[in-house]
Amino acid sequence: MPKYHGIDPQPATRQAAEKFENEVMIRKNHRFLVARVYFDMEETHWAVAFAYNPSRSPGLSGYEHLLEVRYSYEPRSGHRIRMFRSDPPENSTLSCRRFMDQDCFARFVLYYETELIKKTV
Repeated sequence: MPKYHGIDPQPATRQAAEKFENEVMIRKNHRFLVARVYFDMEETHWAVAFAYNPSRSPGLSGYEHLLEVRYSYEPRSGHRIRMFRSDPPENSTLSCRRFMDQDCFARFVLYYETELIKKTV
């Protein structure tokens, strides 16, 4: 179930996040990883993060996320999204249009990450 901080998402955003968690699975290092979506929306910056973890339970020792992806956007400066991928550590900048609200940004990021995963499969 997605985690929300600083946002009460519209039903379309909530459904898109739940659909992403239920349908997206990637393969990395001979393991299947499922996604967890985190929304962190503040007044000065908006972020959506994805944590990819093994599809089975970690046991007693637990685990760190095998892959983390974070998209952040500053609504006042607009027109670019910063993306961080943890494996290998990589920062990149994506050009974009100005987002009118947090829900538009969140849905764009969910769509973009889905398309990125489809290209790598």
